[in-house]
Amino acid sequence: MSYATESLRLENGYPFNIQMPTLGGKQLWRDEFVYVGWRIQSNIFSGHFRLLDPDDLRQAWGNYDDCLAVFEKIKTEQKITPPIDQKEGGVHLVLMVHGITRSGDSFAKMKPVFTAQGMEVAAITYPSTRAYIQDHANQLEQLLCKRPDVAMVSFVTHSMGGLIVRELLSFENKWLSDTALGRVVMIAPPNQGSMVAEYVKQRTLYQLIYGKSGQELVPSTAQTLSVPSCELAIIAGGKSDGRGYNPLLEGDDDGVVTVEEAKLLGCTDFVVLPGLHSSMCNQANVISAALKYIQLGKLII
Repeated sequence: MSYATESLRLENGYPFNIQMPTLGGKQLWRDEFVYVGWRIQSNIFSGHFRLLDPDDLRQAWGNYDDCLAVFEKIKTEQKITPPIDQKEGGVHLVLMVHGITRSGDSFAKMKPVFTAQGMEVAAITYPSTRAYIQDHANQLEQLLCKRPDVAMVSFVTHSMGGLIVRELLSFENKWLSDTALGRVVMIAPPNQGSMVAEYVKQRTLYQLIYGKSGQELVPSTAQTLSVPSCELAIIAGGKSDGRGYNPLLEGDDDGVVTVEEAKLLGCTDFVVLPGLHSSMCNQANVISAALKYIQLGKLII
């Protein structure tokens, strides 16, 4: 029995809930609150909220307060607490931010590796094609403001996720008044913009699939984003042979983003590893390098 159903019987006011798995729709939901695998999401069309447990089963729905109240009840009953990073002396939250048309599942192999090291990991969901980069950054800011218990926040990003974090860290973030900013690892980021996006941005099919954010992956937009002042490393994909995987792109590349496009002035570490753009986050060497940088500040391969 779901907790919302129990709440309906014991405490009038919660919407009736049937415990059920999510049905996909990754472009229709955004994470509004995260806590040790639990998430409160909002639907971009209906505006209603749902509470998902770590297995992505819906435990409640309604407005935000409905879902938060049910979660607080569950948290108390099940004694849910975030892990304490002994090195940081508090909760070290690592936000993993996926790329366009992707989902938090991009980090399915990476999450448990970081979690095993005592970090709280949230591979967030956001409607990547339905809003602009600034809108996605605003979502992250609001989410982090709801976690005043966190001592440090670090980021691991894939592709466009790196641009979103660059935008986020250009804000005067309220959450940083009580929370330390850790390190950022960008995997295959189009930091200088994507010439692929430049070539196809006017095509109807591209506009339909990649939406608003797809129009901002071009050099004229990406290059105007701020460079974070924190420690930042970049893992680019390529063959290190001067040609790369895509014969239509100039120089080394991962099939979508070139090594030159991934570079960002001011990053503290940079490495090129073999791999295709869409699958790099699943590679053992990429996962290991990202973890070492978050922990030690150095990409150790």
